Amino acid sequence: MPGNELFAPAEIGAVAGVPVKSVYKVIEQRLPAGLVVRRNRQRLLTRWGAVCVVIDHEMPKDVPVSVRRQVYAQIKESMPSRTITCKHGFLQYVVDVKTAANKVDADLAKYRKAMRLIVEDPRVQAGAATFKGTRILVHQIANLISQGATGPELRADYPRLTRAMIAAATVYVKAHPRRGRPRKPVWRNNEPLSERTLERHGA
Repeated sequence: MPGNELFAPAEIGAVAGVPVKSVYKVIEQRLPAGLVVRRNRQRLLTRWGAVCVVIDHEMPKDVPVSVRRQVYAQIKESMPSRTITCKHGFLQYVVDVKTAANKVDADLAKYRKAMRLIVEDPRVQAGAATFKGTRILVHQIANLISQGATGPELRADYPRLTRAMIAAATVYVKAHPRRGRPRKPVWRNNEPLSERTLERHGA
């Protein structure tokens, strides 16, 4: 993985299965400077910052914040390839950094592969996210999944959908949440094609 690659908190949350609120908590309260980069008023995680988020999520809940900060400071300074040890009072904590880093790299590789199935082309569906080579809206498929639609049902209604596309839809909407109010459909500003008055009988 390129060492200078940066990731949005929502991306890491979706990829690693960590709640976005937990990702921001680690960023704001535990990570040392240097593992988080600010660009255009947005906080982005470095690869090692993402590794720390995964470690933090998998640590037992009773591990003190001070210990977590020490662990992440060591990771920043040495970028270990295996384990690091941190002492707190009479206790000693051993963190398997290599396993966490391998997990992050594997999850991100799957994420990149899934995102290659999705495009945002201004010429297709007004630039909304669609599956490559189709006009199928990613958010629409994700909404159907959230409502209980199964893979076979979706493929029956959308024959061009693949299992990989269906899996990518859920990850995409988590990593790229919509902001603000939904856009009004184009047809909402158009004049009606025809009008008809109906009379009620027996009222």
